[in-house]
Amino acid sequence: MWRQFQALDYKIHLIVAFVLHVLVIEYGKYHDDTYEVPFTDTDYMVFTDAARYVLKGASPYNRSTYRYTPLVAYLLTPNLFINASFGKYLFSIVDIAVAFLIRLITKHSLTEYVQKNTLKLTNFEEKSKRRRKKKLGKTMIDLHADTSMMLWLYNPMTIAIATRGNCDSIAGLLVLGTLYLIQCRKWAFTAGVLHGIAVHFRLYPITYSLALFMHLSKFSLYSQNHRQQDNHKKTKKNKIGTSLIPYKDVKRKTIFKLEYVLYLVPNLEQLKLVTGCLLSLTTLTGLFYFLYGYQFLHEAYLYHLMRRDTRHNFSMYFYLQYLTAAIKSISFWQKILTVLPQIVLILVLSVRFGLNKLTLNFAFLTVTIVMVAYNTVLTSQYFVWILVVLPLCLWQITMSKKTALFLVSIWFIAQAAWLLPAYFLEFQGHNTFMFIWVQSVSFFCANMAILGRVIKNFMSVKFDCKIN
Repeated sequence: MWRQFQALDYKIHLIVAFVLHVLVIEYGKYHDDTYEVPFTDTDYMVFTDAARYVLKGASPYNRSTYRYTPLVAYLLTPNLFINASFGKYLFSIVDIAVAFLIRLITKHSLTEYVQKNTLKLTNFEEKSKRRRKKKLGKTMIDLHADTSMMLWLYNPMTIAIATRGNCDSIAGLLVLGTLYLIQCRKWAFTAGVLHGIAVHFRLYPITYSLALFMHLSKFSLYSQNHRQQDNHKKTKKNKIGTSLIPYKDVKRKTIFKLEYVLYLVPNLEQLKLVTGCLLSLTTLTGLFYFLYGYQFLHEAYLYHLMRRDTRHNFSMYFYLQYLTAAIKSISFWQKILTVLPQIVLILVLSVRFGLNKLTLNFAFLTVTIVMVAYNTVLTSQYFVWILVVLPLCLWQITMSKKTALFLVSIWFIAQAAWLLPAYFLEFQGHNTFMFIWVQSVSFFCANMAILGRVIKNFMSVKFDCKIN
């Protein structure tokens, strides 16, 4: 059954997924009218109210708790004169576009990997490939690309996020668009422009900047080791074809060396990237500052940088913020110790995987996991940021199905263990703050353990041309 489903043309999957989104949106209308707890996201109501202010010629920030770019309010103005669910349909279309970009980027990455390493198939593998293509109508690369796409398309969490009216799918589209332009099209300036728009739309993509910068470096890991790999492949063969150097065996330099400072000296492509990013970011920021003044800067940018959420959330820092809520001036060292581990890890991972021409997607994945896990505020919608880039790296992670299932189970169990005391606090009124904090720490440890295992199994063996 799975093989037949997998064999369907990717366009059919896109259509089926969109129909599924439409059905969920229509169900949401019924749910909102029937049940006390609404299906529609609270933020969607905020977006609509902000759009109403925009249509009146006023500032969208007149709506309290609207802390997004004015672009969101502009995009959702049709909610008021076309249909109240217009924004949900818009986000669902963007959701489908995200899946399409996942397929394009994955297919390009796989093709480039095969070409860069001059991967040769034996007669056995060629016959296996022909049989599989005859049976499923797809090549190995197409199957991997479609599987990655389906992981996003049919994910209940991503469907729920878009159909409830959350705008994070747009941020995901901008992030993937940047990856597509810089990897598939090699348009550094245009990629920089889109990256600047992504940072303006949601601040979190700024953490990808160093990885993008390093990707365009002439000191890339691939270019330094290409000749070494070619020589290795000519002399070392396995039973079924040409061997590739295991990723962990490729000679590389530690990032803790003085010469890495030279890597920060920009070349022409890096200058194009930075120029494009600064141009779009400063243009949008300047325009909206001119229109809405300091209120725009505070609500769209500064609030998120200074935010202290005392409500219970998945972050292991929430209890600290809850206990120190009444303290006006937080210790300088407390602030440093809160953000320093996150910054160090992001820098290391950006350089480590950003320098390799073939691992930029994985750099994005690891940076996102660190950013989400170490954040001082962590809610369920943040997991979508990980799910956007995770499908791009599946083919590069060599992990057994049992191990993968075990890690996923740990993640869900750790999350469920947090939800139990949170339920007693939210709905029963019991003081379970300490238990929630303990489970938050456990959830953080689970995320870090999973990240460590994923990095350990990243490209640790040669690429297998067969699909299990």
